[in-house]
Amino acid sequence: MKRLIILVLACVLLVAPLAEANSWGWWTPVMPNVQSPGWSQPSWPNPSPTPTPNPNPNPNPNPNPNPNPNPNPNPQPNPGAPILPSQPSHPGTKVPLPNPSLSSDEQSLINQVNQERIKNGQRALTIDYSLVALAKKKSHDMAVNNYFSHVSPTLGTVYTMLDAAGISYSRAGENIARTGSVSRAHPLFMNSAGHRANILHSGYTHIGVGIVKQGTSYHITQIFIKK
Repeated sequence: MKRLIILVLACVLLVAPLAEANSWGWWTPVMPNVQSPGWSQPSWPNPSPTPTPNPNPNPNPNPNPNPNPNPNPNPQPNPGAPILPSQPSHPGTKVPLPNPSLSSDEQSLINQVNQERIKNGQRALTIDYSLVALAKKKSHDMAVNNYFSHVSPTLGTVYTMLDAAGISYSRAGENIARTGSVSRAHPLFMNSAGHRANILHSGYTHIGVGIVKQGTSYHITQIFIKK
């Protein structure tokens, strides 16, 4: 009986340490291998050090300032100073003002317009000399300012010109051309759908044409209105 008791006590003493070790090993956290890729030791920001007050503050950090600084040894001219105009070395060719009377070329273009209208069953347009003056003004403006557009940088559109001249109208249109020969102007107009439509439009009653020559080019303007 005593031997049995001693044997049981001996077994208890041997098993108790093993059970404690297993329990501890199960709760112990497993740290990652420092050589494992993708892992690194955590880093924490260092607290900002407390600034140390300066026992002898100096309000002027530069004890020897330069009394006469010169950051720009080569100053530019005063930007407010006006720049005087200078004469260009090669001034552009001046375009003389057109003769206010109707020229033979202008009359010829009007005649060709009316011939087309009669041939297509439309009434001939009446010459309006106020429109002739505006057409000459527009052609001259294109020649002087070297542009080719229905919108003038100085005169605006044909509607602006008519309004400024005090001409009453209920419908208006404009054809312009720039060509080396006046005789080519009418075929050019008739071969263009938009220009041809203006020439043959049944709503127009009056016309004015102006031709201005610049060098070897002719600037041609036709103005149509309905009164």
